[in-house]
Amino acid sequence: MLVINKIDVTRLEDLTPENRVLVQEIMNSEGIFSVQVSCHSEEGVMELKNKACDALLAFRVDNKLKSNKIDAIANRIHVAQPRPRDKVVREPFIPNVVKERKKYNKDDPERRRLLKDQEVEEGGPGVFNINMKSEPHCLIPLITAYLYLYRGLHSYQF
Repeated sequence: MLVINKIDVTRLEDLTPENRVLVQEIMNSEGIFSVQVSCHSEEGVMELKNKACDALLAFRVDNKLKSNKIDAIANRIHVAQPRPRDKVVREPFIPNVVKERKKYNKDDPERRRLLKDQEVEEGGPGVFNINMKSEPHCLIPLITAYLYLYRGLHSYQF
């Protein structure tokens, strides 16, 4: 990578023919690309950063592929492709109870009330505080909250 700096003072096109030939020889080398940059006017800085990051990423990927680690990992990976054992078509089975279940509609007034609805009604996240003693299924969060309080942390939020 050839970085030509101070292009706010002199650009590559403004160089003398002898100097331009020297720079052109370097640029014509195999695997060399150039970026013109001015840190004063910030022209070409992002392009340089992107090209440098892309080159570094490509270098790292090539090194990983060349290493022996990839062979050790590739030998342990197996992707299973199922094959049909006979000509019977096996459709997915969905029970009728599931098919008949009413779909969740956020705007339906008769829908099941979720804890999320209660949270929105009581001020939203950060304000809402669940009453864990009234919820029988919240035993694990209750224990975890008490552990946090015991350890001296200020509050426990979900």
